[in-house]
Amino acid sequence: MRDDWYFCGFAGHLSVGKRCAYHLSTLVAQGTVLVSTVGHYLPQNKDEPETIGGGKDDYYETMAFHANGLDDDLNPILLSWESFECERYKDSRDAERGHYAMCERFERSAYEIRPEAHE
Repeated sequence: MRDDWYFCGFAGHLSVGKRCAYHLSTLVAQGTVLVSTVGHYLPQNKDEPETIGGGKDDYYETMAFHANGLDDDLNPILLSWESFECERYKDSRDAERGHYAMCERFERSAYEIRPEAHE
C-alpha cells in the first residue's frame, strides 16, 4: 500500500455491491485507475453467499476502471463503467492479495509512462 493511493469506503462496482460483505476500492496511478474488489455476496433473504462470477468458486472479483481523479465530494470520477481488467477468487485472502497486486501493477505502469509525476 502506498501513501499516494486514495482508499474509498464503498464497493466500487457491481450493481449489487451494497450486498457484498467484502469490498475494497482504491484509486491509483495518479487517479487514473480505480481498482475495485467485491465479494461475499449475500442476496436478500439468504444466509449463504452466492458466486458473483461465471465459475463455481467465483465468490470475489477485482475489476479495474479508467478514472479521472476525484470529484468535489471525493468520489472517483469514472470515465466508463466498462472494466478493462477482471480477476476472480474463491476466498477473501486471495481477493485482498489480488486487489493490491493489481493496484501495484497499474501504479508501476503509470510510473513508467509518467516518471516525472513521482520525482
